Formats: sequence, structure tokens, C-alpha cells
Amino acid sequence: MKLYVGSRDYKPDGYVTVDIDPANKPDIVADITDMAVIADGSCDEVVAGHVLEHIEWPDSFGAMGEFSRVLKPSGVVKIAVPDMAALMRMLLSGESAFHVMGLIYGLGGRVNTFERHRYGFTPGMLADILETLGFGEFDWWNSSLADASNGWAPRGLDERIGMSLNMQAVKIGAPSVDPKALHQELLRTPMDDFTSVVARLRLREAPDGKQDGRAVSPKLLQLMHFQLIEARQRIRYLEGRPPAPPEQAGIRDEPSRLRSAMRRLIARL
Repeated sequence: MKLYVGSRDYKPDGYVTVDIDPANKPDIVADITDMAVIADGSCDEVVAGHVLEHIEWPDSFGAMGEFSRVLKPSGVVKIAVPDMAALMRMLLSGESAFHVMGLIYGLGGRVNTFERHRYGFTPGMLADILETLGFGEFDWWNSSLADASNGWAPRGLDERIGMSLNMQAVKIGAPSVDPKALHQELLRTPMDDFTSVVARLRLREAPDGKQDGRAVSPKLLQLMHFQLIEARQRIRYLEGRPPAPPEQAGIRDEPSRLRSAMRRLIARL
């Protein structure tokens, strides 16, 4: 079975449609944050084209948890949302500012409350969430439907730019933490960084009360690794420089300060 969730009035061939609004006459009337009518591991594909931005955080995480639950191993999820990183770049450059603001806030909500935008995502945010839910093999996907997954924003008088972030991923394993427990923790601290909440929950669930290797975000370890490389390069550069003039003598102390900072950074690993 293949699901097309948040279907509105689209009826793509080969898909079972799911929507919260009965006026759209979907195959299944349901809130995608709780699709209990759909059995675990019963779907080959879930397509969510510009629906997650209409759900408040962290309930949108709950919806993605449902995508993971209903998908079979090796099942594929295809998500499209407004690309907030691209829209912010356009906004800061002054390009089509009114149109961009309308996309960010979802002006369609003036007519239909379900069309209001309640949250946004960047590529990194989506990848962090899906990775935690057991997904991998990330890729871009192109929609064959005339829906918002092919969305464009005007750029100048006669140009346009893609504004849809289309991320595809394959279910390669089980979630690294219990999605329902993580959802509750996110509800308790919705402003906290997602990866920090995941690490906190893993620490809490560790049998001996100690943080295991998985509890540290791989992205955090990678960032710390890059910081170490940068610090080493700066030390090599400073130690290779000729002696500083008297008025800049303080710079001679920088290698030792960097070494101390490196030792502190290594101690955290």
C-alpha cells in the first residue's frame, strides 16, 4: 500500500489518500499525527507533499513518527515542505519579499484554517529527525503531481526559483529512541534543540544511567573534530611565525591557550 497524506483534493493513481478534512473526501479521514487505522509496517511508500508545515511542532514530529511506524523495512518516505533556508536567503536579499512572507506564514489560512503554516524546516532539521526515526539513504525526489512539491517563487520580473524542499529517505532500521517518548519530551521542552533532546532521552533510558556512544550526536562529534583540526592548523601557523614585535608579544601565548582549549575539547569526547 502507498499513502498520500495531507491529500487535500488530490487523488493520485495507486495511492490511498489520507486527510484530516472530510470535505476533501479522502480514502481515509484521519489526523496524520495518529493514523491508528493503518497497521504497523503495512506501507511501501508514504508521500507527504507540503503538509508538515501545517502542523505545530512537535506534533509534526509525531506525524513523521507515524510515517516510520506504518512503513515496511526498506519502505520510502517522500516529504516536501517549504525550504526555509532558501526562503530566508531570498528574504534577506529583498527578493520577492511579500511573496516570500506569504509562503512562510501560509496566507491560504485566511480562507481555510488547515492551510495556515505553523512551523518550518531546513534540510538539516529534516535529516536529523528522519535519521533518528530509522531512515537513511537520503535523496531528492521530483513529484509527478501538480501539487506544491513542484512549487516556485517569483524572482524579479520574469524569473522564478524553486522553494520546495523535497527529501526522500529509506527506512533502514528501527528508531534510535522510542518516538512516542521523544514526542512527549519535545512537548515538554519544544524550544530545545532536537538532537539535544534525543541525547537527553538516550541518557535517561540507558540501563546503567550512563550515556552510551549513541547519545552524542554524530554531527556534534564531527563539529568538534573540525574544531580540533582548525585549532591544530592555527597552532602550526603561529609556531611557524617569526617572533612578534614587543607591542604584539601577547600573541606568543596563543598556542598555549589553543592547546588548553584542545585538551578541554578532547576531554568532552
